[in-house]
Amino acid sequence: MITSILGVAMPVSIMFVFYTLAQFSGKLGDALQLRPYYMLYYFAIVLLFTGIQLDLLRMSPGTFTYMPVCNSELPGAITAIGMTIGAATTIKYWGWLIRS
Repeated sequence: MITSILGVAMPVSIMFVFYTLAQFSGKLGDALQLRPYYMLYYFAIVLLFTGIQLDLLRMSPGTFTYMPVCNSELPGAITAIGMTIGAATTIKYWGWLIRS
């Protein structure tokens, strides 16, 4: 039980970080006249949310456990894709902090 709670708490906290970064990146992009790459954060949030839901369906006892989508590696793959998109967007907007 505790592992399922912690397994959901981590992606939810990352979703909150991505939302905060999207807000800051939108303002930075407007100031620097960059293309709106910050919208990719919202796409990453949707992917993380979908991965959480599929993972919870897989862990729930009952009628949903027979679904082949929930029993495969799809929830982890969707979460990994969302994290990769969020990380790439962060590097695009905030990479100048590391370079300077």
